[in-house]
Amino acid sequence: MTTTMEKPLFRVLKGNPDATELAALTAVIAGLAKRRPAEDSGERNLWGRPEDRLQRTTLYNPNAFRNVTFY
Repeated sequence: MTTTMEKPLFRVLKGNPDATELAALTAVIAGLAKRRPAEDSGERNLWGRPEDRLQRTTLYNPNAFRNVTFY
């Protein structure tokens, strides 16, 4: 006889659900897990990431030609 220790899908922290309520909750969570796309489903579009707003890219410097002497 082999026993496998599997991690439970979820835990109920409060309340006292009966078997029917647990079965309904399990069905909903399992359905949502199936709808989630695979991690390697193709190229991710990283346009508009919040991290990009934190890094300033210098494309134009209005003070670049302040010290230029014209001949």
